[in-house]
Amino acid sequence: MKKNTKKSVTKTAPVKPAVLRVVSPITQPENTVENMPARQRDNRLPAPGSIITKTYRGKTIEVKVLENGFEYEGKVFKSISRVAMTIVKRQVSGYVFFGLTK
Repeated sequence: MKKNTKKSVTKTAPVKPAVLRVVSPITQPENTVENMPARQRDNRLPAPGSIITKTYRGKTIEVKVLENGFEYEGKVFKSISRVAMTIVKRQVSGYVFFGLTK
């Protein structure tokens, strides 16, 4: 004989809307790009204005080094690793890919 067991239905509490409270007003100006301190440049990178060239799968790749980034195919990237990841379509160190290691 099997017992006739009912599955209990869990009751959920009604969803309450979020409440926004302002604890104290912001008195400091927001950080903008102009207010941010400049990062120290990595010594493995060539000087701004230089062009890094590499042959990858029979294609010559040229990346221009900018003051605050890198330009590849008309697009500006924040880091050399982002450029390398765009090229190889997977995670890779930009310094290793372009041979910029010490």
